[in-house]
Amino acid sequence: MAVVHFSTDQRQHTGGLSEIAISAANVRELVRQLSELYPSLNAHLVETSSTAVAIDGEIIPDPWLEELAETSEVHLVRPLAGG
Repeated sequence: MAVVHFSTDQRQHTGGLSEIAISAANVRELVRQLSELYPSLNAHLVETSSTAVAIDGEIIPDPWLEELAETSEVHLVRPLAGG
């Protein structure tokens, strides 16, 4: 199963979990399952629509149909504000 890692601010929507293993064929299916498990996380991701998806350490520009392996490590990365 792919392991999804949650950032500190995302953990408030997951009951404090820092990661979860999910069996999903691609990122779209993974996000759908996360939305069902954690509805407020889905709202959080929609609010921060510029959230990037990193799979196995690589940010994927158009991730929705990106296939996931059983050993994939997935991070939902919020953009950093600078100035």
